[in-house]
Amino acid sequence: MMIAANLSIDMRRILPQRRDGAMTKLNKKGMAALRLCAVLFFVAFPLIADEASQTFEEGNRLYLQAKYTEAIAQYEKVVERGNESGEIYFNLGNAYYKSGKIQKAILNYERAKQFLPSDEDIQFNLQLANLQVTDKIDAVPKLFVYRWFDSLIAMFSLATMGWIVYTFFLLTLAAFAYFLFAPTYLQKRVSMFIGFVFSAALILAMIGFGVQSYKESNTEFAIVMSDASNIKSAPDSKGNDLFVLHKGLKLQVLDSVNHWRKIRLADGKVGWIPEDDCEII
Repeated sequence: MMIAANLSIDMRRILPQRRDGAMTKLNKKGMAALRLCAVLFFVAFPLIADEASQTFEEGNRLYLQAKYTEAIAQYEKVVERGNESGEIYFNLGNAYYKSGKIQKAILNYERAKQFLPSDEDIQFNLQLANLQVTDKIDAVPKLFVYRWFDSLIAMFSLATMGWIVYTFFLLTLAAFAYFLFAPTYLQKRVSMFIGFVFSAALILAMIGFGVQSYKESNTEFAIVMSDASNIKSAPDSKGNDLFVLHKGLKLQVLDSVNHWRKIRLADGKVGWIPEDDCEII
């Protein structure tokens, strides 16, 4: 039974942003070339942006006509040209969901969540898609404090966490600065108390930023793409079969060896999956 009609929001029309390039050291000739490239960039960028916008809108038009395969092709073109955002991945997820490719829908909802971690529509549609995943894995139970802290920092992207740290730093600085120049004893006491509160919040925000940064730098997740994948005990097709995973399941990637990926499930089980059987989020 298809439940695609119950998706939270069918699509979004916000044009995704282009990925930033890496900066390298340049010599004098390189600087001259950079200036020339800059001139060409400012001339060409409106054309590139307009082309991406047209492709994106064409995808939206096809989606509204229920031509989901054609819409997917247009959205994928936008991503392939270096444009990414929560909106484009959200639209892709919806189009894949409507076309019955549940594993691709989950993959793109997860990618959208990386850009918009607190978006309720993405969360709702992701939960809806996960209902169709065959494998139901019970996570290893955590203490309430850890669960609460993980859910709290998961609400914010790394960039947002950075701004939160910066904001509490300025507030802490302002509170203690006012303490130094407060004209009365009562105002000094109040400003000192507020300063300690902001300091505590700053420490928690810095811990959250550190944890989030570590997770994004050292933790990689993937979605099972094949209908059924035999998980092996070693990165070898002759290894023992441990268990079978089905399309759409999210798993943590621990290592990669010779076209095999070492994975861990939410319940702690570990094994090796063929590289082609899953796709990194």
